[in-house]
Amino acid sequence: MNADGLLADKEVFIFTDNSTFEGTFYKGHSKSEKLCDIILRLRLVQQKSGCVLHVIHVAGTRMKEAGIDGLSRGDLLEGMLKPGTSPWVFLPLSQDADERSGGNVSKWVHSWWGATRDTAWCDVPLRLIKPMDWFQLSSVWGPRLWIPPPAAMETVLEVFNEDRIVRPHHLPHVFVVPRLMTGLWRKQLSKDADVIFTVESGPSFWASDMHEPLLIFIMLPLTYVRNYLGPWLLKGTDAAEDIGKRLTSGFKVWKAVSYEPRRFSELDGGLPQLWENPEEWSRTLLFEFLNKQREFPPVRQCLVRKLLHQLPDRPLPPTRFARGGGGDRIRPR
Repeated sequence: MNADGLLADKEVFIFTDNSTFEGTFYKGHSKSEKLCDIILRLRLVQQKSGCVLHVIHVAGTRMKEAGIDGLSRGDLLEGMLKPGTSPWVFLPLSQDADERSGGNVSKWVHSWWGATRDTAWCDVPLRLIKPMDWFQLSSVWGPRLWIPPPAAMETVLEVFNEDRIVRPHHLPHVFVVPRLMTGLWRKQLSKDADVIFTVESGPSFWASDMHEPLLIFIMLPLTYVRNYLGPWLLKGTDAAEDIGKRLTSGFKVWKAVSYEPRRFSELDGGLPQLWENPEEWSRTLLFEFLNKQREFPPVRQCLVRKLLHQLPDRPLPPTRFARGGGGDRIRPR
């Protein structure tokens, strides 16, 4: 195709159920010499033709539904191979998780964050950031709930980074994105997230026909301020890593239980109750975790003293809280 000039200035999408291939394409190297050779050839084609290549990992169940898996068996009348069927019907890159689930994903998030001022964490409900809000975040108040389509994540990351730099002290963020096109955004978003976990397809808010899991990223504010009893910095702590591991492994085990219940039939009383309702189980864990973070202590004076090593040996000044243009902030007296 490249020799015939068919790829000139084109955008080419390569879908695969091999996550290693996707990761190597964006990382650029692998321990496998053969895989590195394939990636090098693709990059050379991209350079010579001027085309844009996207390598996207999709679930094996999606490959079967789309009819791609049947090609090896000579089945040419399944999925996207049916006459008049658009391939993009099976590839929801431009649809966000809430749109695909009929609003169930945002309902689940609000169930553990809190949907009203009386129940919400830090007394403020999450606000769903819609595409019309992306470029006017300065006029949008409140904690952010981002549920963007995977194809828009590069743009979303740009506006998110600007928003977080401007107001790092006051606004928590929650991202919910299907595991698609992750080579373009997951690594960067993971650097900012305090808590990361994966929701396998299968629960009522994210059914099995969604195929790919949901990736959840929670970013909490950076400072300890009045009326917000949250952490100064939670990323990398035992509590943050533990909740991420428990939720990820829990949803994986629940999926295994739902597919092969006989393997767990010998447990006392049948299946444990927490696996019978993953929504309630995850909601309880996240609610307890967030509630505990209200008690996260401010920065200790001994730590501040080590950071400010050139400060004269005298007591640190007390602080008072003053309201400025960006909200509550700490100022020395």
